[in-house]
Amino acid sequence: MISTNSQQEARDVVAAPEQRDRFGRIEEAGIEFIPDEQRTSRPWNLFTVFFGGNFAFSVIVFGWLPITFGLDFVGAATASLTGLLIGTALIGPLSLLGPRTGTNNTVSSAAHFGTRGRLIGSGLTLLFALAYAAIAVWTSGDALIAAAERLLGVPVNEVTLAIGYAVISIEIVLVALFGHGTVVAMQRFVAPVVGVLLLVGVFAFAPTFDPTTVHAEYLLGDFWPTWLLSVVISVGGPLSYAPTLGDYSRRISRTRFSDRSVVVSASLGVFLGLFVTALFGAFTASAIPELGGSYVADLVTSSPAWYLLPILVIALAGGLGQGVLNLYASGLDLEALFPRLRRIHTTLITSVIAVGLLYLGVFVFNAVDSITAMTLVLNGLAGPWVAINVLGFLVARRGKYHAADLQLFRASGPRGRYWFTNGWNLRAVIPWAIGSVFGVLATDTSLYTGPFSQLAGGIDLSFVGSTVIGAAGYLLALRFWPEPPAVTAEASPERGEHVLLSNHE
Repeated sequence: MISTNSQQEARDVVAAPEQRDRFGRIEEAGIEFIPDEQRTSRPWNLFTVFFGGNFAFSVIVFGWLPITFGLDFVGAATASLTGLLIGTALIGPLSLLGPRTGTNNTVSSAAHFGTRGRLIGSGLTLLFALAYAAIAVWTSGDALIAAAERLLGVPVNEVTLAIGYAVISIEIVLVALFGHGTVVAMQRFVAPVVGVLLLVGVFAFAPTFDPTTVHAEYLLGDFWPTWLLSVVISVGGPLSYAPTLGDYSRRISRTRFSDRSVVVSASLGVFLGLFVTALFGAFTASAIPELGGSYVADLVTSSPAWYLLPILVIALAGGLGQGVLNLYASGLDLEALFPRLRRIHTTLITSVIAVGLLYLGVFVFNAVDSITAMTLVLNGLAGPWVAINVLGFLVARRGKYHAADLQLFRASGPRGRYWFTNGWNLRAVIPWAIGSVFGVLATDTSLYTGPFSQLAGGIDLSFVGSTVIGAAGYLLALRFWPEPPAVTAEASPERGEHVLLSNHE
């Protein structure tokens, strides 16, 4: 246990500056602890952000992928439904970390992985956020230039595509720099506008839609391996939000809102946003006569002329919504890696990196292969991390956290109860590492084939295997290598130890 004075000093150092979080004002808070009285958000905002943030071509493309793998509409829809249900069930409890700790999920993960072990989550978040931000710019930029070709005769080449990507990048970066209040306000506009335009798109492509359309041979040679691959890719959608749920739930007061309202709002927003867009992607892909290497280019080519303007709006508004979610998250987590930098600086840095990844993925590698490989590899790394955090929340910590100790990575003096072994909780780190190694070795893509990829006759085991190994290893470690009593002890207010409780417990 650290002393009362040390605890108070830690809270003084890490508390976020008092501010009004609102539209058009640059957010000052980064990953510092946000006191309950400064939390002005509400659960409905979680639904709005994650529901509207998925209305983008970068998410719709994940409904198109199973069709390119050789599935028909029903196969693609059921694979997406199954994967999204699994992924959402896994990440739902993680929406409760933010209200309890007053910070984002990767900093909160220090309670399970150790003060330095939280860097695993920060690294994963950066990878997810940068990759999905790059996809958002790619798909929206493609749509912008493809629509401009049909409407204005603009040629489609590397120069015009680069310009389209730059336009999308600039709008995303500008909003991400403003921060939470502006992001939430923007999503309130994006969700209804783009949602209506997607519904209109159903009528636009209904005349050519055929649920039995098959565009290719099964990618993995047979239906079930290909269907399961599509399920695993769909799981990646919710998993990508696991580290970022706390970016928004940390601003929700536990004294005013129940845990149930937070979990339901976040889970419904993630699931419905991803499922609606996956269905639209599969529906339109089944309505397009012939698929090429770019979903949005095919969509624009096959679209009736009257729907071109809505496609432009979806590209600009939808790409903005999804890209901002990822760049905002990447800025927070780069700050967790380099605490001396401010959020606005780290967001600019990650923006440059995301654009660089975009150009590599589009101009150097095949975009479809890049997305598939990226999703499978990240799933293998994120699956055990999510499982360990959920089990840490439910089993090891039972929802009780010492918020001040989570912020001691900024302090040069006290280490706190989450220091474990030189800042690493090996009970969590080792199972995560073993599960992640298995996940990478069991991955099979056109860009990379792991030595364990054929363990189940071609059925992808990377996500399931890595997640089960990580979860089982962590539970066994807790059972046979108990944590020190100081870590699991309840907070003691009379000793100045801080834990966030509410009248809902």
